[in-house]
Amino acid sequence: MAGMNVVGDLFGEGKMFLPQVVKSARVMKQAVAYLEPYIQASKQQGSSAGKILLATVKGDVHDIGKNIVGVVLQCNNYEIIDLGVMVPTDKILKTARDGER
Repeated sequence: MAGMNVVGDLFGEGKMFLPQVVKSARVMKQAVAYLEPYIQASKQQGSSAGKILLATVKGDVHDIGKNIVGVVLQCNNYEIIDLGVMVPTDKILKTARDGER
């Protein structure tokens, strides 16, 4: 997590550019995927900090920020429901109302 903070700081200062941010996010996502079983094993049942619904709306294929936010929240004990990219608004609203995937 601290590494992504450094990436954010460098990007904000203009010392890192979008291609490097994208690569950093991909590496972090792979690392979290590898560590996921260990993260889940260390969590206590029912100790979720909350449930978060993520998606990009129909017409938007840019999911870099969504994916970074999802990884950060997941590492901080939030349950993430990720609907993906180009999701119709009615599906987002239905999922939010139903509380399911």
